[in-house]
Order: sequence, then C-alpha cells, then structure tokens
Amino acid sequence: MNSEERLNRVLGASAAPAKDLHFTLLVMRRAEQERFRAALVRRLIWGAALAILAVAAGLPLVGWLAANPGATEDTALALGALGAVWALSGGARRAAFGRAR
Repeated sequence: MNSEERLNRVLGASAAPAKDLHFTLLVMRRAEQERFRAALVRRLIWGAALAILAVAAGLPLVGWLAANPGATEDTALALGALGAVWALSGGARRAAFGRAR
C-alpha cells in the first residue's frame, strides 16, 4: 500500500491512526493546505469584485474631473492637505507614545 492509498484510507476513516504520528501530521498538513487554498480563492474573488466596483465608481469621477480642471486642482490640493494632516498627526502620536514609555 503506497502513501496515497493510506492517505485516502485515513481521510475516509473517522479517526487518524494512533501510532503513526508522521502520517497524522501529513494528513493535517494536507487538510490545512486545502483550507488555505479555499480561503485564497474566496479572497481573490472578493478582491476582484471590489476592484471592479472601485473602477466602475471611479470612471465617472475621472471623466468629471477631466472636464473641470479648476475642480481637479482644488480636489488635488484638498486631498494633499488631508494627507499632510493625517501624516503629521500620525507622527505626533508616535512621538507622544514614545515619550510616554
């Protein structure tokens, strides 16, 4: 009996063999790999769906910004200012926590 037949027999049984710890570990690794693959597929599908929604929502916005250069400049400046405030407040929090320790 080769290892593939043993694996199929154990996967079909209600419990793993008691004394073959190496084979038990092999079965656990295979089950974990299958679970990981299933989770990976779900995450890929979810990420692709979110990317499609982001592109679908962003295309009209990009078209509107291209047609309105004044608003584009104002939007870019506002987003840059928000990014600077966010970055500086994060740095201030890190420095304050560093002094408190």
